[in-house]
Amino acid sequence: MNFRKGCLPVTEFRKRYQDRERFIGYCQECPRYDTVWSCPPLDFNVDEYLDRFTWVNVVGAKVVLSAKVIDEADTAEKVKTVGWEIVSAVKLELEEKMRQLEKQVPGSVSLSSGGCNLCKECSRKEGKPCRMPEKMRYSLDAFGFDLSAITKDMLGIDILWCKDRLPEYFTLIHGLLSAEEMPEAAWDTTGWIFDVT
Repeated sequence: MNFRKGCLPVTEFRKRYQDRERFIGYCQECPRYDTVWSCPPLDFNVDEYLDRFTWVNVVGAKVVLSAKVIDEADTAEKVKTVGWEIVSAVKLELEEKMRQLEKQVPGSVSLSSGGCNLCKECSRKEGKPCRMPEKMRYSLDAFGFDLSAITKDMLGIDILWCKDRLPEYFTLIHGLLSAEEMPEAAWDTTGWIFDVT
């Protein structure tokens, strides 16, 4: 896995990459829409939420799959299952590292890649509050951000999708919203390497 990062003022980031109508429309086509607390529809004012921050720091993980992993996922079911297992495992590790980063940057909050997968079934389906609000983080998608454009422009990575087979790599993109620009020293990437063989 390769790790990359980028940083922009929130106002510029929103101007370049936020198109709520378009991208929330894609979210509405997802079977997880309105069933996971990290995803739309959000139960708060998005503008007020984002206006509390000055900077967005983007972290991307390019998880390269070995030829063996790709070849062994030789049915549609295996592609779906193996892909989900890989992405979920790396995502959980990255989310934990982002929560640790929040502790180093007072007043910051991280945004995740895709919907939350901390619980097997989200309590939102039952109309109940989140079971782990201290760990759950909203997804970048939930704010209507164009993840493909962000990863291409800011990180130099194209997002590949699962079709008939696993892609050469998966891309996970997370963000850290902060009041102050993060010092370079806060981005210690030791331990951010993931191997999928």
